[in-house]
Order: sequence, then structure tokens, then C-alpha cells
Amino acid sequence: MLRNTFLVGICAAFAFAVHAQSATSTESQSVKSKSRPTIGVVLAGGGAKGAAHIGVLKALEEMRIPVDIITGTSMGSYVGGLYATGQSADQIKGYLTTVDWNSGYRDQVNRSDRRLRDKEYEDRYQLNTDLGVGMGTIKTPKGVVQGQGMLRILRETSRNPPAMDSFDNMAIRYRAVATDIVELEEVVIDKGYLVDAMMASMSVPGALPPYEVNGRMLVDGGVVNNMPVDLAKDMGAEYVIAVDISSNYKTKEELRSFLDVGGQLSNYLVQRSTLEKAELLTEDDTYLKPEVGAIGTTDFSAMPEAYELGYEAAMANRGKLKRYSLSEEEYATYIKNKALKAELLIMGDEIPIDAIEVQNQSHYNSDILSHRLDLTVDEQQPTPEEIEEGITRLYALDRFEKITYRVEQREHENAIVVSVDEKDWGPNYLNFRFYLEDDFTTESKYGLGASINFTDLSRQGAELRTNLELGTDKLISADLYAPFFANQLLFNTLTVKYTDEGRNVALASISGDIDDLSQTKNYVPVSYKQFVADMGIGLQPALWNEVKVGIRYTLGEAELSTLPTLGDSNFERKALYARYLHDTLDSLSFPTRGSLVYLEYISSFDSVENQGATTEENERVDEYKMDLVGAATFFEKHTLVATAELGLFDANNSGAVPIDPYDLGGFQNLSGIPRNSLIGQNKVFTKLVYRYQWFENDFGMFQSPVYLGGSIEYGGVWTGDDNDISNAPLFVAGSVFAGIDSPVGPVILGYGHTEDGMGSVYLIIGTAFK
Repeated sequence: MLRNTFLVGICAAFAFAVHAQSATSTESQSVKSKSRPTIGVVLAGGGAKGAAHIGVLKALEEMRIPVDIITGTSMGSYVGGLYATGQSADQIKGYLTTVDWNSGYRDQVNRSDRRLRDKEYEDRYQLNTDLGVGMGTIKTPKGVVQGQGMLRILRETSRNPPAMDSFDNMAIRYRAVATDIVELEEVVIDKGYLVDAMMASMSVPGALPPYEVNGRMLVDGGVVNNMPVDLAKDMGAEYVIAVDISSNYKTKEELRSFLDVGGQLSNYLVQRSTLEKAELLTEDDTYLKPEVGAIGTTDFSAMPEAYELGYEAAMANRGKLKRYSLSEEEYATYIKNKALKAELLIMGDEIPIDAIEVQNQSHYNSDILSHRLDLTVDEQQPTPEEIEEGITRLYALDRFEKITYRVEQREHENAIVVSVDEKDWGPNYLNFRFYLEDDFTTESKYGLGASINFTDLSRQGAELRTNLELGTDKLISADLYAPFFANQLLFNTLTVKYTDEGRNVALASISGDIDDLSQTKNYVPVSYKQFVADMGIGLQPALWNEVKVGIRYTLGEAELSTLPTLGDSNFERKALYARYLHDTLDSLSFPTRGSLVYLEYISSFDSVENQGATTEENERVDEYKMDLVGAATFFEKHTLVATAELGLFDANNSGAVPIDPYDLGGFQNLSGIPRNSLIGQNKVFTKLVYRYQWFENDFGMFQSPVYLGGSIEYGGVWTGDDNDISNAPLFVAGSVFAGIDSPVGPVILGYGHTEDGMGSVYLIIGTAFK
């Protein structure tokens, strides 16, 4: 590696010498003929509207107008920074369609790439507020998102060059403008890492947290200097081409909410800054204002339109701009010199790497971080794509505010330095859950819960989750997770919980199996109260699968709350279990791809005491459970989800009462009958769901796609020692529905119908869990 570094240094020195000789020759030729003026381009901020800057630069290239200085704020600093590296307008235009810009305002790693433990947790506590909890305090993040996604976009599109002593050394002299949120003053970034300069200038307060550069907390520069004309002139620009992409002010009728009012004020402050700098322009300068004011700041789908409007605005001012044009020969010389300077600009993916270092600014063991990154230079250095994948694997733990990397060139080695910053509002986090299901016939099911996750328990990543839920079903629980080693491959868990769950059990099922679903019209509320203690040891070879074995103790009672004369049951279970879980679904409620496999075997000794009846003590019971789910999407908007569930109960005494019986009923669980109205020792169930994505509804920071669909369902539950499915009472049902995958969880309005003529309308908000 050192030899490679030495060779790169020799090549760079040689290229510099060649360039210096060429530049000197070109300069002398210019003096002999006639020195041309220095032209500066100023690019204002404006979010997605900034694509107009690319159109303007494309027009300048076609008009053979050189750019010697480029300054920018916010999105203008991004476009200007890329152009200053030597990329052409066409290259930058390509990012409009190849980059998922909305991902820049979404930090959450896809569910399919998360740990199983976190998937199960966030599926239940879907109101992911991520509030920090301290001793009597509630802490919040400094931004709605932390910029992890945006940093990746900046690194990938700029090729992540190493630190520069001065941005004057770029192919085009460059400056970015930001605001020091502490000192409340303008900051001009003229050196360092290009990605840092662009990120600081683009960090919109509220949406993104302040970005630290050289100890200063920096945010978007739009308020202090949204169109830095003065900066370009101070750098020596004799002629300035300024591009203003301000938003239109809202009318009285358009101010419909507090968000509109706040946006109007923010727009005023930015425009005031822009107009102040526009007054510095002289007759020798050119002011361009593409008609992009109606495009939303975060409407990234409109970026191709903004590009065209920028190009058209420049072409409409062709008469003014032509005065800056060069002859074909002069422009060819300019392009040649710019290309030579671009060649001298070393990019991050061109540097041979000798070491990978982790700057661990968290309570986690550094070995955990290195294991998740899984990056080495032993055989060959990782590609930028592999580095980004490693960072995503580590960020998937969801315990870090920001993970970024830079390339450092040192005297004797080059290193990739990965910086890991823990969430500064942690290490304890508060999240919530809300659930409602109503079939407008039986009692509504609802739940409201809160959970605190304590994460700073050990350097190996031990965590304790405490949960409280109220509603028709109640829960109090504590769950301890403790890995044995830094790689978190082997772990142990300890769970203690108390539950009180209600079920509407059909009267007919109390005395035997149901052979007609119309019998579910007559039901009785049953309350299952349980205390459960569980201790297990697990092996997790990958984030999406695990094997676990353990012991479980259950003590509880079942109460027929409205018919006490029929008697209550008290039960006790001492069990050993083994389970396997594989889960790569991208969503639990509306999956579009992935699969789930859940296999569990339970061997237990059960004791059941029925009031006024005999007592079964230490009955040996074996249970077998299997859940399979597969999702696939075709033609982009059409999705099929197939589900199969099997549960079998095997006891020496065929009359043994199941302690945790299987149930069916409710939306897409034999749609058309009340939720959990069928119970039994054994279960077989399958369904096929079709969904069509009607609207995408991508709002940048979150998505809320709207679906239309239907399902066909087949299955049943039964009691007895006959596990032959061919003799089981199985039923057919189906549903149609409209649903929204909203930030508060699924919102579904549906109708279900059974083969026996039973029908129900369902309204569901949130995710149901047994």
C-alpha cells in the first residue's frame, strides 16, 4: 500500500508540473493578446428548485461562457460544489433521475435490513417518537432527521474528496455559505472537506440538525446570505451571473395553517437576504430568476421541470449573457485548463487505503462497531459502495445520530476514518403505540401503550425495555437483552410480563367445534390473565434470522366474565421451547417484498383447574407452530402476499384444556366474523392478499402510499386429539379494503364476508398484536 501511495504522489507531482507549465504558457498567451475578465456565478438556495441552477450552467456551456468563481448557499452550494470539481452540467443533471432525493430526508433504515429485535419492537410501538428520557426530563433531537441519508447522497455524487487546504485549488474557485447558529453570523467555508461544506450550507434548521465544522455549529445560510453576490465580488469576480430561485409568497387564501404562516415568514427572511444582495449587482452583471417559485422546496419530483426552467431563463437572457462569451478557441483553452485542474483534484475513490479507523463517540464497544462495519484492507480495499453498505449495517442498530466517513491523507499512510456519533438525546428512548379495530357489531378493540428502551447498560449492547399498555388488552412487561460477546452473535434474554386479554368466544365453541360461522353471532366475553416469565439463549448469525431456546413459566386464569356460573379456569405451565425466526419483510402491515418464517416447538407440563370440575396436573403437552409469509411486487404497483399458519396441539389426555389456545376472527383472519371469536387447540389458516398501490404519496420525510386490495382466506380452529386437517372444520372468507400506510401505522377501511353469509365492516388504525 505504501508503494502505491508513493506512486500516486509521484504521478500527482508530475501532473502538477505539467499543469503549471501549461498554465504559465496559457497565461503568457493571454497577456500577449488581451486579458479576459473574471466571471463569477452565484447560486441561491431553494431546495428542489435548485435543479434550475444546472439548467443555467448547461446554457452557459452552450454559450461558451467561462466560470472562474462559483459561490452558493444551500442547494446552490451543492450544485456549485459539484461543478467546481470539474463535473459538467450534463453529469450533474444525471443525478436528477438517478438519485433518490427523498431519501436525503429519511434516515430510517429499511425494515428488511433491521435487527429482528428492533423489527418486533417497532412493529408494535409504531409511533416512533424516539424521545430521550432522563431523570425527570424529556429530550428531543435537534432535527426531524439527522442527515444520514443526505450525507450519503453528497458523498456519492461528489466522490467524497479528501480535505483541501483551499477551495481555490478546485477546478473552479468555490465558496459555500452557512450560518453559525450559536453566534448568529455568516460563515464562509473556503477549505476542508467538500462534503462538510455542502452539508453545513444545506442543513435547514428544524429539518436537519446543526452540522459541526471546526467546532462551529452551522446551519443553512439562506437567512444571512441566500445569494452571495458580495462573496463572489470579494473573490475577484468582475462580472457576476446571479441566479435567484426564491419561492412565491402565499396569498391570503393560501395561508390555511400554522405551517403555511411559518413558511411564509421563513420565505420572507430568505427573500429579504436575496434582495439585499441583488442590489449589489451592476449593469455589467446579469440577474436571472427562473420561474420556479411555484415548485415546492421539497418537491424533488419536479426537479427535471426546474432544470428546464433554469435553462429557459438563461436562454431568454441570451442577449445579455453573450457579452461574456468566448471564441471557440478561447473557450477550448478554458475547458482544457479546467480539465487539468480537475485531474489534480484527487477523489476519495482514487486513493489507495492502508487502514480503516473508527472514531467511536458512543458507549458501545469499538469491536461491536468494527464487526457491524465488516470492512478490511487485508486483501483489497473496499469500494465506496461497500463502505456505504457497511455504514448502513451499523446505522441499522438505530442507536446513532450520525455515521459518516472521510478519507485522510497522512505522511506515511492513507486511512478511511469512520466517525460514529451516538444520539445526544439518549441513551433512553420513549415510544408509543396506538391501536383501534372496530367491526361496528361487537365491542371495539383499542389499545394505547408506551415503552422506554434503556440502551446504556453495557459496552456489549445490553438493553432493557419496559412496556405499559392499556385498553381492551392490557400489558405490563420488562425485557432484558444481553449479548455475550462484541459480535452480538450469542445473546440471552429475560422477559417478565403480565397480560389481560379479552376475546369474544362463540357460545357454541365452549361445548365443541363450530360447524357454521353463523354460530359466532352468540358469543361471550372471556378474559385471559397471565403472568409469564421467560429466559432464553439465542444465536443470531444475521440481522434477519435467529435461533433461540429457553424455558417459560406461565401462571394464569380464564374468566367467563358474563357467565360466572359456567366456571373459571386457573392454569399453570412449565415449558421448554425452541424457535427459529427469519424475517426480511419490508413492512409488517403492507409488505411489498421479503419473507417471514416462524417455527416453534413447545414441550410443557400443564396443570388446569376448572371451577367445580376435575383438576388436570402435570399433563404432558407438545405444541408445534409454523407461520409463513411471502410478498412479491410486480409491475411496480401490484403486490401479492401469501400467508400460511399451522398450529398443532398434542396431549396424552385428549380433553386437556389449551393454556394458550389458537384463535381466528377479524379482518383478514376469516373476515366477516368478530375478532378472536373462534378458539381451539389446533389451527390451520391460509390467505392470499392482492394489493394495488393507488397513490405513492412520497412527502420526502415520510411516505403514505394508498392501497386498494382484496383477500381470499381459508382455515379454521378445532379441539381434540385428531390432528388430521382433512377432518377439521374449515371455512372460506374474503375481504376488500382501502388502506393507507401512514406515519402512525396502517389505516384500513374494509369489508369482510364469509361463506355462511356473515359480513362485517372494519375500521383499523395501527397494528394488532395478540
